[in-house]
Amino acid sequence: MKGRELLSSFLPGLVREKGWEKQIDLHSIFLDWQELVGEVADYATPQKIVKNVLLIQVENSARIQQLQYQKSELLEILNGHLRLSRVRDVKFVLAPLPPPQQKEEQGVRFVPPPPQEQRVFEQQIGTIGDEKIQESLMRLWYLDHACKRDKK
Repeated sequence: MKGRELLSSFLPGLVREKGWEKQIDLHSIFLDWQELVGEVADYATPQKIVKNVLLIQVENSARIQQLQYQKSELLEILNGHLRLSRVRDVKFVLAPLPPPQQKEEQGVRFVPPPPQEQRVFEQQIGTIGDEKIQESLMRLWYLDHACKRDKK
């Protein structure tokens, strides 16, 4: 318990000495955001404070427009919460779009085509003089007929 008491008596002095009191007060907005702004917290999140300007990430442009009308009220609420510092301004930024959802992988089954169909296609390409082209066409046809996608 002595270590904890020593730390609790040491920290306030360190905070004062380093001049962190105003910054800690200012950043308390992040901890108390939900209770300060209520339902606004459902679609707007504080991101950072730069030179006493709070950047708030908002889910869409319609909400940004709405918050622009509430800007002075929001500043009043935030500054009413602070004891040692002030938020000079708030800026609203659009939240990045979520990454596109990946399509579900469809399974591929290998089902050899009927031998009769294979012979018919071999006869059709038999008129081509180049054996490499015949072989390539046969492989392509075979894969096209043998690989079946599972439907989900």
